[in-house]
Amino acid sequence: MASLWLYILLFLNICFYTSGAEAKAPSRPAQPYHYDYSRIQETDQAWKCWKEGYRPPPATSNKIHEQGNGTVAEIERILRFDQSNTVLFLFSSNSDNQNLHTTFTVERNKLVRLSLDNAGLERLELALLGRENDCRLADLSVPRNRLRDLPTGVERLTALRKLDYSYNLLEEFKLDRLANAAGLKQLLLCHNRLERFVATEQVNLAALHKLDLSNNRLRALDASYWTMPQLETFHVDNNRHLTMIDGWTRAKFPLVKGFDPTGTNNWNQTWLKSVQ
Repeated sequence: MASLWLYILLFLNICFYTSGAEAKAPSRPAQPYHYDYSRIQETDQAWKCWKEGYRPPPATSNKIHEQGNGTVAEIERILRFDQSNTVLFLFSSNSDNQNLHTTFTVERNKLVRLSLDNAGLERLELALLGRENDCRLADLSVPRNRLRDLPTGVERLTALRKLDYSYNLLEEFKLDRLANAAGLKQLLLCHNRLERFVATEQVNLAALHKLDLSNNRLRALDASYWTMPQLETFHVDNNRHLTMIDGWTRAKFPLVKGFDPTGTNNWNQTWLKSVQ
């Protein structure tokens, strides 16, 4: 009987110690995330379409700039800014944001420039009713996120001058989707997982001067449907299985200096000599 009581007391003591330890265990503080953002609001929005050289008039616009460290909830609050009177929004972070999971929806607005750099983005959507937003957004930059595809409706953005999807998770890119962005100047897709960069019809990007496809997984590339007479900077290095580019000639891309024969691609030397 004595041994039974000893066993019961020992059991109760263990339970008490365990529950006490659990009660005293400190809660883990929420991980802070660095942020730095700028936003320009414009009260007079009589203009309808963006034009080269546009600047918000100082008399009818104001700039907000904040930086600091915030929780997930605070980052999400920042990204829910009022788009109806915003013409510029630039967000960046220098944190390791692997545990930050966000989405962003572009709604009816007058945004000219939108940059979300390292914002933990896993989905980007365009929810634009009507056609009034088609000719406004000139710069869409979303580098260093976890985006796997372009948003539905990107084909409508006729004013695009820069599209930056570098350092994301794209596996395929259809150039046809940018056929309406005739004034596009920069297309930056480096450091993705691209295995296919394709055009199934003629795409005329007469203003494009920079195309970056470096650090991807391309095995084949066909420039037959590309019309890019102003292309000058073309990065395609670190695609180790890429041996040649079909449809590429010096006459078609006269401003491109050439390809590094000792670079990071396994170039077919016969083809390389023909295009240098």
